[in-house]
Order: sequence, then structure tokens, then C-alpha cells
Amino acid sequence: MKNLLLGNGINIQFGGIAYSSNFIMKRIKYRAKLDCYDDLFGNKLTGNEIVNLLENFVEEANKIRVGEYDSFATDDDTIDALKDFKDRYNATIKNAHDIMLEDWFFVVHMFFLKNLDLEENRKSAIQGFERLILDAIFNSGKIQEIYNEMKKHKKVRRFFQSFDNIYTLNYDNNIENLTQKEVYHLHGDFSVLANSENENNVLGYIRTKAGETVAFDEMKHCFCNALLNYSGRLKYKVISDNHRLIVEAKNFADRYANDEMFKQHVEKLKDEKPLEYSMITTKISHPELNMATEYYFDSFSKIEGELVLIGMSPNNDAHIFDAILNNKKLTKVIFHYYDEKDKAFIETHFPKKLFQCEKVDTLWRKLECKAKTYNCNYHLPNQDLEKFIGIFNALSDDVVSKETILKKVNQIPQFEMKRLCKLVKKDMQKRNPLNTTTDEKAFLQQSASISYIALQEGILPSVLYMICIMNFEYIKAMA
Repeated sequence: MKNLLLGNGINIQFGGIAYSSNFIMKRIKYRAKLDCYDDLFGNKLTGNEIVNLLENFVEEANKIRVGEYDSFATDDDTIDALKDFKDRYNATIKNAHDIMLEDWFFVVHMFFLKNLDLEENRKSAIQGFERLILDAIFNSGKIQEIYNEMKKHKKVRRFFQSFDNIYTLNYDNNIENLTQKEVYHLHGDFSVLANSENENNVLGYIRTKAGETVAFDEMKHCFCNALLNYSGRLKYKVISDNHRLIVEAKNFADRYANDEMFKQHVEKLKDEKPLEYSMITTKISHPELNMATEYYFDSFSKIEGELVLIGMSPNNDAHIFDAILNNKKLTKVIFHYYDEKDKAFIETHFPKKLFQCEKVDTLWRKLECKAKTYNCNYHLPNQDLEKFIGIFNALSDDVVSKETILKKVNQIPQFEMKRLCKLVKKDMQKRNPLNTTTDEKAFLQQSASISYIALQEGILPSVLYMICIMNFEYIKAMA
């Protein structure tokens, strides 16, 4: 059997740098500035408050980094995660986007260990971060369109269709749309609502009947069944608890009818644990409902034959590699690495008779899908250039060096510049159709909107501002 497991690297390969952690976190800031999260937080948290919250947690992350939180790490999971965090962040963290996505959950975890008096807010804080990050990953739905780029390469489609089983750590549905095959999401799926919101699940059914669900259409992706956490072991606990409950629930009806002790136990729950009682009796009355969310890890842990890994880092999600190493039915694991450090890690920590490392660039060349690169060498006058770059950085609230801006500008061909300018012009017309003088808030929101367009497209905001200046006459004349 040929098995495939995919990570986020596949989205970066075909969707670009827009799906890197850095760009994802930057999008949160601009979406917040555009007041896109008002409904998500019930109008209890403003966009500026969200931005300030992120910046304040950067300060806490630096305190963690230099050891001010060491005494609060007492359990093995936290101690291990703390050591890993300090090893990776060995220099001052300056910006919110410098903290990797799931490391945010470790920072939040440590904050509440230190501030026990705020413990009652832990669940809502974690939930808030989950929804912000999921929205930024979703990228206004653009992430679900990556398969259109993949479709342009015939060998890519054939390659993915050649596998008997496809598993993914990603939440998007590009591979199923590309291959028209079932894809098993080990960490959740944008198209499947969370247990508490999904009316096809017991808890979601109960909450729907009671009018307690909170998911709404415009932000449904923020309420999906995605697993986000700083520890693979903690993810695995949710996965295994859910699977155990699903298996046990298959016998609820039979046991309730034929096992008097089980029936008495259930009846006792009616007063002691009313929700648990309601869930068991609902499952008995509605056997078609799912007892919990299935993450297919039991299936993954039993695969046979060959396993191909693409777009993953061996330093993340230890439970995945534990399952691989514990599976005696696997004969070969091909790890496609992007970074030489990943190759070294695999060759140092995993058995050579099982693992085989291959450079992922070799695979992309074989599939004829290497991204085309450009070196346009535009002539940019030096006069006032420094001043313009200072303005661009101020408008985007993101300091980028002149050298970086010029390098990135020269990597964008003219036809792509025109497409980007068209997006900017369309946005400007939508926000100010009569081209009237605007107040400060409208001006700042327009700036945030242009920055968000850049980050959606995988371009630094300052670079997009430069492109707009270079093509100003074109933007001005565009209908």
C-alpha cells in the first residue's frame, strides 16, 4: 500500500509565502484593524484591543524566553515545551508575527500558569486565539483555491492520485478537490464544524436544539474542528479520547437495554452530570449522530507498506512520528525534506533502515511544478527613495529594509504588478466610490486594507506600496 501524509509545506509550494507562519500572523493584525472581528467576539473586543493584546503577549514571550516563567513549569509536558521554546527563540522577539502559530498557545498557557487569579479566562482566551489564527490561515477563503494552481500541472494530479490513502495535517480541502479522493484530516478540517457546533454530532445536536451554538456563516471556518495546541501529546489526548468515546458509544443502546448496572449508572448521571446524561441518552435515541469528532488517527497508526511525508517538519507533532515508529507494518518512510537541518534531524534520530530522505525540490522538478522566478531589474530612481520607503513602512506599520523592498519588487513581473494594482484600485473604489476627502479613520483603514491585500497575495505591504507608486498612472486611469 502507498500512503501519503501532507503538511503545510504543500500549501507554501503551490500557494506561496502567503501561507507561511509569518504572513498568517501578520494578517491577523490588519484584519483586526479593519474591524473584521467585531462579530467574532460579540463586539466585546475592538480591533485595536486585539492588536494591543498581541503586542502585550510578545512582552510575555520574551519574559518566558529569558527564564522569568521557569518556576511555573512543573509538569513534564510544560517543562519540555519550555526548553524547546527557549532553544528556538534565542534572540529578542520584536513582533507578534515572529512567534510561530502554535507557539502562541504555549505563551498563553504559561501566562495563565503565572496568573492563576485569571484562570477562569483561560478557556475563552485560548478559544479567541484559535479563531484568530484559523481566520488568518483561511485567508478569506483563498486557501481553498490553491488546488487550481495544482491543476495546472498534470503530473502533480497524477502523483497525488497514485496513493491508496491520503492523510493531511492541513485544514484545507485542496487535495480532495484535486484528486476527487477521500482525504483524512488528522488535525481537523475547515469544512467540518467543531463538536459543539456540528448538529450531526451529539453535543452539537443538543446545543442546536437549545439554541446555544455560536457559529455563523461569515466566519464558519473559525468554528471548525481544527486542533491547535503547542504540544503533539496534548493533541493526541483529544484525538484518543474522542476515538475511545466513539467506540464506547456504539454499545450504549445495547448496554442500556441489557446491562442493569450501566442503566443505573446513566440514571445517576441525570442529577450529578446532566450534560453527560443528555449526551448518552441522545446517542441512544439518535444512533445516527456521531458521538464525537473522529480524527482518523487510529486508521493512520495502522497503515501498511510505504509512507511518503511531504511538507512536514520532524520537530513538530511528535505524536505523528511516534505512531510511525510504533507501526511495525511500515516497510519504508520517504521523508521529503526542505531544509538540510530537517534531513540531519531525521538521520540522527530515526532508524536508517526505515527512513529515507529525499530533497523535496527534486520531487517538484520531477513533477514539473517548480515555481517560476523573475529578476526584472527595474530602474528605480534614488531620489527620494529613502523617504518613500519610510512612508511605506509607516503606512504598513511593518519596518522593511530598502534592500529587501527593492529585491522583492524586482522579483515581480510587470503583468503581475498590473494585477496587484487592479486589486488595490478595486478596493479603493469600493471604500470611497466618490473619491471624496476621508477622515483619519477611513485613511487608516484604507492603508490596512492595502496591507491586507499584500499579505493575502504573499507580498510584503511595503512592496505593494512601492508597486503602486511605480504604476501610479496606471492605477489612476484604471476603470
